[in-house]
Amino acid sequence: MLNLKPVNRILSILCQIIAVSWTSDAYTSMQEIDPNSKYTCKGPLGEFPACACNEMDLEISCINAQFVDTDVFKNVPTYYKGISKITFHGNNFQDLPDDPLFGENVVLDGLTVLNISANYIVNLNSKALRGLPNIRILDLSNNEIVLRPEDVYFLSHTPKITHLYLRRAFTSLVNRTIQFDLMVRMFYNGKLHNLQYIDLSFNYLTSVPYNLPCPFPALTKIDFRQNLLQSLAMNTSCLQGIESIDLSRNHFNDLDKNFRDNFANSVPANSLLMRNSFHCDCNSADYIQWIRSTNAVCHSFFPLKEQSTREKVAIICIYSESP
Repeated sequence: MLNLKPVNRILSILCQIIAVSWTSDAYTSMQEIDPNSKYTCKGPLGEFPACACNEMDLEISCINAQFVDTDVFKNVPTYYKGISKITFHGNNFQDLPDDPLFGENVVLDGLTVLNISANYIVNLNSKALRGLPNIRILDLSNNEIVLRPEDVYFLSHTPKITHLYLRRAFTSLVNRTIQFDLMVRMFYNGKLHNLQYIDLSFNYLTSVPYNLPCPFPALTKIDFRQNLLQSLAMNTSCLQGIESIDLSRNHFNDLDKNFRDNFANSVPANSLLMRNSFHCDCNSADYIQWIRSTNAVCHSFFPLKEQSTREKVAIICIYSESP
């Protein structure tokens, strides 16, 4: 009678080998199709789940990684020399380094977007952006920047910036006169002749530097939303290219007459986004008359989709003092 035990044993061993091989291949396959594994960063950044590196889009982002040492930036050029977009958001750096952010003698020619928002940055340091000559978009929003005289050359290494985001970047209630002077000096030293848009919203500003737009000959849009502005006086000779200024959610009662006469009356329709609470008192007549006569303003009491000449002409302000 034929003994099948050796055959069965061989078949059993083969099945085990096939099972192990299939399991190994399946695991490898699972790794290959894991949607997150392809974004694991090379080098030390790969140890942090909060960091993702997309080599196809040339983008690195480390969001809420809670880094405290700016040396982490120096890992980038070692593995990603040709990167175009870098985001480090939600960390606790406080001070940018005295030397270049990505290391001495490092030049990241391909980097066009740098987002270092929400990092509790207080001190900028003038050499921090050296080696980043082609940045177009710089985001420093949601920090606690206090400018010092040694910071006025901070932007001098990035002359090609077109969009500068400083939303809620200067929240410290230090001497605003000194801060404004340092800010304008920093802007002039940056030679930002390509800057088209600047965001200064949510900064608790009660005024703005008179010459704020003057360092930016290509400037077309300014965002002053959610500040504490009651009036606006700027050098109108430096506003000739402006297409829109967002003044929403401030405390405006009026606009400076020089600003109205020499700038606002010559801009395209709806260029000034006011959207403030309407104020009416015995000094409002001139302002109301101007509002009724201009198409420049998009105001809170005219929803944009409903604005019309008829509605503006109908505005009246009746004020009487208490007996």
